[in-house]
Amino acid sequence: MQAYMPSFCCVFGSRKIPPESTLIFNIDLLEIRNGPRSHESFQEMDLNDDWKLSKQEVKIYLKKEFEKHGAVVNDTQHDALVEDIFDKEDEDSDGFISAREFTYKHDEL
Repeated sequence: MQAYMPSFCCVFGSRKIPPESTLIFNIDLLEIRNGPRSHESFQEMDLNDDWKLSKQEVKIYLKKEFEKHGAVVNDTQHDALVEDIFDKEDEDSDGFISAREFTYKHDEL
C-alpha cells in the first residue's frame, strides 16, 4: 500500500526535502489480530463469567498486560487508570462495564 502526502518542506533525517516534493510511504501489513474491544478480550477479562466487568477484574487484567509488556505502573496510577476507564465506559453508572458497553464501537476508536 502507498500513502501520498501533500507537498511540503521538512527535514528527513539529515536531508531537507524540497518544498514541491511528494513523499511516498510503503506500508506492509504484518499482523491482523483481535483488537482490544473484541468479544474474546472481554471474556479474558471477565474472571467470574457474569458478563460484566468489575473494577477489580479490569485492574487485574491491566496489571497483567502492563507486566507482559514490561511496563511498571504503581497502584495509585492503576487505580486512577481504572477510575478513568469506568468514567468513560460505564454508561449506565452501575459500577460495571457490561459486554454491550465494552464491545460497542466508540468514537475515539
